[in-house]
Formats: sequence, C-alpha cells, structure tokens
Amino acid sequence: MRFSRGEVLAGAAATVVATAVPASWLLLRRSEGRPESVSPEHVILVDWDGFDPDYLSRAPTPNIDALSSRGSLSMAESTFTTKSNPTRASMSTGAYPEVHNNAAYYFDEETNQAVGQTRFLAAETISQALAAEDKTTAAIQWYMVQDYGPSFGDPEHLYVEPGGLFEQRVNAAIEILNLRPVDSGGQMVTVPKIPDFLAIYSADLDAFGHTEGAEGPNLGPLLAELDRQLGRLVQATKDVGVYEQTAFLLTSDHGMTTWHRSLTERLTTMTIFGRHPEIVPPGRQPSPEAEIIVVSAGRIADVTLRGRAATSQGREDVRTALEGLPHVSRVLDAADLEALHASDKLGDFVVEARTPWGFGPPQEEAVRGGHGSTMELRVPLLIAGAGVKAGSAPREARLVDVAPTIAALLGARPPADAQGRALGELLSV
Repeated sequence: MRFSRGEVLAGAAATVVATAVPASWLLLRRSEGRPESVSPEHVILVDWDGFDPDYLSRAPTPNIDALSSRGSLSMAESTFTTKSNPTRASMSTGAYPEVHNNAAYYFDEETNQAVGQTRFLAAETISQALAAEDKTTAAIQWYMVQDYGPSFGDPEHLYVEPGGLFEQRVNAAIEILNLRPVDSGGQMVTVPKIPDFLAIYSADLDAFGHTEGAEGPNLGPLLAELDRQLGRLVQATKDVGVYEQTAFLLTSDHGMTTWHRSLTERLTTMTIFGRHPEIVPPGRQPSPEAEIIVVSAGRIADVTLRGRAATSQGREDVRTALEGLPHVSRVLDAADLEALHASDKLGDFVVEARTPWGFGPPQEEAVRGGHGSTMELRVPLLIAGAGVKAGSAPREARLVDVAPTIAALLGARPPADAQGRALGELLSV
C-alpha cells in the first residue's frame, strides 16, 4: 500500500486491494472493522530512529504496505524536546518528559555542568509492566529499557546488543523467534519461549539523516533496505507459526530537518549585561562569571539564566535579545515548556532555529540533518496484525500512546506512570 505525502500527514488510512481476495469483499470487511485475529499472543515493536514521515515517499516499501493492509498507518506526535533519549523514554513508558524526567542537552544547576543524553528514567517501562504480569520480553538494542525490565543474561526478560545495522538486529530477532541462543552481554542465552513482547531498535536512518540532511540521496535506498529487513522479520514469524497471533508496531522517536547555517557565532557574539552568552558542551562546567549558559544541539539551544540575567528584568532583556537574533524561529519560555509537557530540567528558555539554520560549529556550512525542535514532532505510526482492525485510523495518536497500546494488545495493565492511552479505536481486543 502506498500513501501520498498528504494522506500520511493527515494521518489517513488507505485501502489496499489484495490480489488473492476479491476487492469488494475486502473493502466491505474493512468498512466493518473486522479484526484478522481477536487476541494477539505476541507484539513486535520496530523502532526506526529518525524516521521522518517524508521518507515514505522516497522508495517502494512493499513490506510496510503489506502490514498496513492488516491495520493502520497514520501519524503520531512525539514529545519535546525531540531528542532521541527523552522521546524514546516516552515511547517506552507512555509518559511525557515532565513525568519520566529524562531530558537532553541542558544545564544541571546541582552539578554545575552541561548534560548531553542519559538513560535516566523516573517512570515504569512497558517491559517492567509486562514482566510484573509474568509476560516474557526481549529487547534488541532498544536501549532505553535496558535494566528497566530486560537485562543481559535474563532469558525471560532478555536484552541483547548485536550492534551493526538493522540487518544484524533482525538476525538476532530471528534467532530469538526460533528459540536459538543469542549473545547477551558475552553469554549465550536461549529464551524459553517466543517472547510475548519483542522490541527491535535501528539507528540507520538517523545516522544517514544527520550526515546527509533529510533530503540525502541515500535515504531512499536505505529505507528500501530497512523495508526488506522488515519483511525478513515478518517472514520469520510465519516460519515459526506465530504470524497470525502477532501484532506489529513500527514507529520512531522524531523526524529530521535539514540545516547548513550555524547560529552559534551570532549567539556567542551578542552582548547582554556587558558579557556574551557562554556555550557549554556536555560534561563541562561554565565559568563562574557566566550568567547566560547555553547548551546547544542541532536544532535547539537550551538557555539557563543566573545572576543579573535571572532577575525579572534580566529575563525579559535576554528573551528580547534572543528573539532579535536572525533566523531564530521561536523562543520557548516556562509556560510554553509546561504546555509541551517538557521536563523541568530544561532551562529558562529553549531557542529553536529557523531552517536552514541550526546550532553547530561556527564557519561550518556543511549540509546535515538535525532535530530537537517542534518541527520534528511528527512520526509515522504503523499498527497491524492480530488484534488490530484493518483499515482503521486513530482519532489522535501520540508517542505516549505506544506503551499503553502494547499493554492493551497483550491484555495487560499499562505502565504505572503512563499518561497516554491505548488506541482502542484501532483494536479488537
């Protein structure tokens, strides 16, 4: 099944006519929303980092299409900031950053240093919730749940990290589905049964998107290869006899935006209170005199104020200066961040660059891709297979709905801290 870009952006579900089934019967079946299977025994989640919705138009994706014909392909809204670890934390817990409190690229006032990405979680994961109900899980490099449910060497809640491309991750998944031993942190482990929940992570699209930009020439061929590997995964479920009892989800953490002009030099040469803002790399501390501390990454810059800048008038002066910078798209303040359910670890302001600008080394004009801003909030969401109504469409889907939906498919409770909902309009369970 193919969607036009407009259909995908609208979150529309398209109809596919299968050659083996009369078209009129299939259309009637979908219009009635009849499920292909009532109660799934397994759920497989595929997480493609940096899977921008526009990529769907870059190459034929017959395996995505085949799955879509058994369910729904739509759009979901990610969480802010659109950095991998905070958004993937939301995917795995069903909670917004305001609750799970994973944040990226901010200044930690307690430790007096800039922070990059961490795996901190203050919320229960879907893997932990399922394990609490005696369901088995496995995670193939789906790193945010490592030791928050799955762990190296635990056959019933297995974590494996094969590295490499998506092909290597699929190879590991096929071994697990066939109940063959896999390397888990240096020891060979065999799962006792096909996991109730299996999650597989790939960074391939994100890596190429960062390197080439969102319009890069290799993204189409790469998507076609990822789709081929997805087909291998689906075929493996057929080979081991669980295809009809398996629900599939495919989604991502964030989109991608091309940029090639740096705002960093303009930011560091502006003068407020007789001083320049100070950009602090992750792991480093600002100078004691710094009153405007900036931690930047890709499409955004987090700004923390102290001293004179942290007064009411100082805050207003800083905001005015930031908004006056050329090619700044938005300056988000505390009220904006609260509305976005962002972590309170973020600073006083988050600055978003207008395309084709970003925050990177000065004088560097290379084309690249980035994320972090509200422009990268939209991601594809495919839900299909057992327990899913073919031809259905969600009323409104968010990344925080993924974990509760997985729980609903498996007849389990959602993660304890989840703020999202099960997408019941898509499900027959």
